[in-house]
Amino acid sequence: MGRLLLGLLLLLSACRGQEVPPPFHLLEGSDPVALRDLALRGEGYASLLAGVALLEEEGLPLAERAEYAWRYALFLEEVRAFEPGWEARPFWRRAARLLEEAKDPRAFSAWARLLPEEEAAFALLRLGSGERLYEALFQGRAYQVLLEVLPEGGRPDLRAQALYRLGRYREALPHYRAWAERDPRGFLGLGWALFQLGRLEEAEAAFRRYPHPESRYALGLIRERQGRREEAVALYRESTPGGLWRATALLERAGRAEEALPLYLELARRESPYRDDAALRAYLLAGRLGLGEAQAQALALLEGGLGLLVGKRPPPPPPAPKTPSPPEAPLFRGLLQADRDGWARGVVRHALWMRPGDWPALVPLLYEGGAYREGIRASWPSALAYPRPYRAWVEGYAQREGLDPNLLFALLHVESRFDPLAVSPTGAKGLGQFVEATWRDVARMLGEAPGDPFDPRTSIRYAARYLRWLLDRCQNAVPPEGVLACAVTAYNGGIGYTLRGLAREGDLWAFLRFQERDEPREYLAGVLSAYAAYRALTL
Repeated sequence: MGRLLLGLLLLLSACRGQEVPPPFHLLEGSDPVALRDLALRGEGYASLLAGVALLEEEGLPLAERAEYAWRYALFLEEVRAFEPGWEARPFWRRAARLLEEAKDPRAFSAWARLLPEEEAAFALLRLGSGERLYEALFQGRAYQVLLEVLPEGGRPDLRAQALYRLGRYREALPHYRAWAERDPRGFLGLGWALFQLGRLEEAEAAFRRYPHPESRYALGLIRERQGRREEAVALYRESTPGGLWRATALLERAGRAEEALPLYLELARRESPYRDDAALRAYLLAGRLGLGEAQAQALALLEGGLGLLVGKRPPPPPPAPKTPSPPEAPLFRGLLQADRDGWARGVVRHALWMRPGDWPALVPLLYEGGAYREGIRASWPSALAYPRPYRAWVEGYAQREGLDPNLLFALLHVESRFDPLAVSPTGAKGLGQFVEATWRDVARMLGEAPGDPFDPRTSIRYAARYLRWLLDRCQNAVPPEGVLACAVTAYNGGIGYTLRGLAREGDLWAFLRFQERDEPREYLAGVLSAYAAYRALTL
């Protein structure tokens, strides 16, 4: 398999622009002695690759090959590269097998990373026992195996939570009760299991045994479900940020905006996903109520892109520190010139792994190598986290559709972090993250057969056309100041979802506050924040 891996590396790097710089030139040879010397005494990414190429060299000590596999799997895990072939799990599987064969105690840790796979769970049963085994199975979501090996009466906390996460709420009850006898936290889990079973009175009794904001939130849900909204609001006030958010909705729906306003201001001062939304809502309510001082407070608290909706421009992102060119730059560019782009990116990833504080110098190299998602992650939230890849296409298609290029950059930034091969859990693809049905719809708008969603230029062209279409639809649905928010929300939630919500609420601001899904709300804030950053960096 080692020769096979090396052959694959050669195949993927077949087109040669110039000579491969050392020490990477050794990876293109077939001398195991040279490869072993590089693996043992070399440095950086080339040394890791040399070790991978030797994994199947049975003439080498088993422990040595296991060490090579462990090092490379750990590297992949910590780097978290967004690129095919850089997934850590296949290498953890290889490392786990070699480590176990070598009787290396790290085999347990390697197999644990592969949970909840059946092979990994059985391996842990061979290698471990007791608390270490139980915790590993639970953390790895191997709940059924955990239930089978836990001793009777042992670790009721783990047994109860495993049953709950398997949806077996009724079976979980006695174990939550046993846990609660030892630790009051068991009452919280017991309450949620009873809540799931619809046994609200018993759930309430359990929640009251554990005085905690999460319990008060749950009690508020019970009161809300029972139609006892006044009591729900009182409980929500003393609970979590999510509870405060629900309390404000209940108060507003009851026509009690004056009571909701201070809760919005409180939420705007606290760190939570509702912070910017609460500040925006407080600003709007205070304006409607003629409370100038409260409105000024809300505007001061309003951070991020949502401020654009009311004329507030957030400050530009901070500049990245100035640093000298990294020592890897010549090797990186030499590999690019030799058409070894994957190796070039690997060099920078390894440098960033070893020296994370050097990100200001290394991120431009990631961008140069096309690894935008990783560069944005490493440089967030500095100005360096807002690159402009595919600039000619973005600006050209934005101009064709009458869009601000900064808006199109912001949309692609949030959708895919400029990764043309991105695929979401729901199957959305490419730079513009289109699901298949919407991709076909845009192709019909353009009067053509659907293109390749993974082609960057096509995806940018489709995103610009679709956003223009959404803006046009929204112009007929909301006042001019709300068109942008309507269209961006519709890009994520769908135009049908957005127009139905507008019709139901009768007002854009009410729709943005009371829409039934959180994702479009957070998406709007993200796109507008990126839009504000790109605009500020253009000035």
